[in-house]
Amino acid sequence: MNKALFLDRDGVMNRMVKYPSGWDSPQQPQDVRLVADIEKVISWANANSVLVIEVSNQPGVAKGKMSQETSDAIEEKIHSFLEEKAAIIDKTYICFHHPEAIVPELKKVCDCRKPKPGLLLQAAAEFKLDLENCVLLGDKGTDIETGKSTDCTTIIYIHTEDTTDKVEAATQAKADYTIKRISEVVPIINNLFRSI
Repeated sequence: MNKALFLDRDGVMNRMVKYPSGWDSPQQPQDVRLVADIEKVISWANANSVLVIEVSNQPGVAKGKMSQETSDAIEEKIHSFLEEKAAIIDKTYICFHHPEAIVPELKKVCDCRKPKPGLLLQAAAEFKLDLENCVLLGDKGTDIETGKSTDCTTIIYIHTEDTTDKVEAATQAKADYTIKRISEVVPIINNLFRSI
């Protein structure tokens, strides 16, 4: 069975952005900034035969905040910045749905929007993963719920670049590991994946 490191995107791979309306994921490609040291985590996995799989809710298009083209360009910019630092994402699974979407074709209660496990189950099927041997790194309580529901080992990254309620929910999440800096991830996954 293959091993995988699942990564949330906003707040883990790229920094959240403080707009006049409050914290949000990047709304334009030029707003993308990587989280410090995330490339070291990804590069470690790349070098140690651990698949790196992005699993992300991206309801911006569904909510009418941006076009699909803008959403795709933001995603491309994040991957481009990572590749410049020799950090490669092996596969990306994104849920574009939202139950209150204003775009009709994206308005649905789906199985892929975290905390539902659909994205992880898709990855497990495609890559023949034993999810008990996988690790999920997220920054939201919903990320940890997703990981727990599929028996992944979970790591939560606590930061303050988000709305107060989401930061509070993250601090209350019952992750297997809690970190305050992304640089803390490599020793953890080094131990975890060596023991699997």
